[in-house]
Amino acid sequence: MLRLTRLEVDGFGPFADRQVIDFPKEPGVTVVYGENMRGKTTLLNAIRYAFFGYALGRGSRERKLHSLSNRERASRGEYGFSVSLSFEFDGEPYELVRECAPKVEPPERDSDYSQDAMLRRGQQVLGPQERDSALARIFPKEISRFFLFDGELLQEYEELVIAESDVGPEISAAIERILGVPILKAARRHLAELAEDADQQAAREASRHSETVGLGNALNQAIEQRAAHVAEQKRKQEELETLVRMRTELEAQLSADRRYAEILERRDAALKLAETAKDRKEKLASEIRTAMRDAWRALLKEPIQKALEEAQGALETELQNLRASLRRAALESGECAICFQALDPAAREKVASAVESAPPAQDIGRVKSRDLAGLRVSDNSGEIRQLIRQHGEAAVEEKTARDQASDHEAMLKDADPGSIRSTQATHHEVSERIAFARQAIEDEGAKIAQQDTNIERLRQKLKQTSPGDLAAIERRIELLRSAEDVFHQSIEAYKSNLRTRVEASATDLFLAMTTETTDYAGLRINEDYGFAIMHQDGQAEEARSAGAEHVVALALMGALQKNAPLRGPIVMDSPFGRLDEEHTSNVVGALHKMAEQVVLLVYESEVGRDRARRLLGGRLKAEYELERVNSRRTNIRKIQ
Repeated sequence: MLRLTRLEVDGFGPFADRQVIDFPKEPGVTVVYGENMRGKTTLLNAIRYAFFGYALGRGSRERKLHSLSNRERASRGEYGFSVSLSFEFDGEPYELVRECAPKVEPPERDSDYSQDAMLRRGQQVLGPQERDSALARIFPKEISRFFLFDGELLQEYEELVIAESDVGPEISAAIERILGVPILKAARRHLAELAEDADQQAAREASRHSETVGLGNALNQAIEQRAAHVAEQKRKQEELETLVRMRTELEAQLSADRRYAEILERRDAALKLAETAKDRKEKLASEIRTAMRDAWRALLKEPIQKALEEAQGALETELQNLRASLRRAALESGECAICFQALDPAAREKVASAVESAPPAQDIGRVKSRDLAGLRVSDNSGEIRQLIRQHGEAAVEEKTARDQASDHEAMLKDADPGSIRSTQATHHEVSERIAFARQAIEDEGAKIAQQDTNIERLRQKLKQTSPGDLAAIERRIELLRSAEDVFHQSIEAYKSNLRTRVEASATDLFLAMTTETTDYAGLRINEDYGFAIMHQDGQAEEARSAGAEHVVALALMGALQKNAPLRGPIVMDSPFGRLDEEHTSNVVGALHKMAEQVVLLVYESEVGRDRARRLLGGRLKAEYELERVNSRRTNIRKIQ
């Protein structure tokens, strides 16, 4: 069994400085929390790079070495990186260190870098050949997809239930590889080759006798023709596999081009948001300056208010004095000084009474209330505080948007929008060649079947006329063919037994992860290890959601772990993108059932620390957090 014990990265992706993750020895789950662009996928790629010397990007495309160096260090002219992975295999400790260093300064392409790898077993450092042999035995690259995967790779497993899928057979073959089937198939091929050699020996022996020379020559010719068709079919099969890989890569490229367009759109949106935030920030700064120009007046609020009250009182007194003087003047002149009407006796008596009751006149001087009113102010400190807060928010929003735009720009640096049309044309051409190759393989298969019929017919004739020395060869041929048939039946029986076990394990996991436990009875496996979801009524569910496919794929991963000769850690990068909260909770709660060691790289908003701790309980062995220092630097912090 393979178990990870320690991962160290230095200068790899966003990890500018040496960062470490120690994996617990006890079986259970390690969770690493990190937001977008913080390095979750980089950690998955660090493990992949340590074992195989490459990293994968979107669309399962191999990333350029030059793009793996930390961008902050690269801006200072420092390139290269290293990954150190410690692990145990069958109880023996190993340390694997892989380094990438520039050969020229500054490096611009992968050829400008050199790579070096060191594998230490215990205290012994292995030589290059022994190292590569040991790594191929410990963790074969062909089955790595069952241990290191993300949500995008999980989607490939939907191809297992799609007829005429190019990827389906490839995945099916990989599943059989992890289950150990190829070893048995190799033994069957060896028996077939021995039988073919015996056929050729029989043909040569028959050619030596006059009575069977014609049959011997015909048999030899049929064997040679069959061998030629087999070789041609094999060549076409290899060509088809190459073409299918090419088309898969081209489709990934086309998909990546579409993603580049989406990233470009997000970058432009981030830049627009940054400019909008900048304009708002500048406008708020202007409003703050305007508000601050009159802010000093708030300090004079109380004295001005007191002066205004005194001035208002003085004004009232002066108005009283004015009214009294007008009344006295009216008594003296006998008419009103305002309207010039003569006072009748009743009005004169009323005015005289008012004059007698009026207070004595006061000399208060010139009233300045109008001047003081110009200084009347209100306290705008609350408004200023709000403007300053809004200005700070706008500044943060602008900085965040520019960081996002910078991150998106970094993702676009390998883009070549002008190649899309060429890629589409190549994809069309490769698709046509795939169709021709498949037809050629089918034609060669028909020719091989025809030659098999001819060979068997000639062998039967030889049995009737062959001399005694051919009888022994014929018995050997029949024994080998019978053994080949027994092996074929045994392999099919073994595969059937494997599928039954995988189906049972996958069903247990699926029922633990799905939210439809009352409606679903489990999973049913097909010949290619694809699964149908079975309803309680015995019918297969035809309309399967993306989330259901995701759960099925996760169940398959765990089932393979339980039934494969080689077992190891499962490292999952954000596998919940297509799941609702309830399915996510179910999957998290079942993680410990998938493998003895599970490493979950996840957004905290997807799971949440409290929920992960509640769902996993004592099976949660360690937690780490990817802390943002800046857009180009991340630190790894262990959560205590």
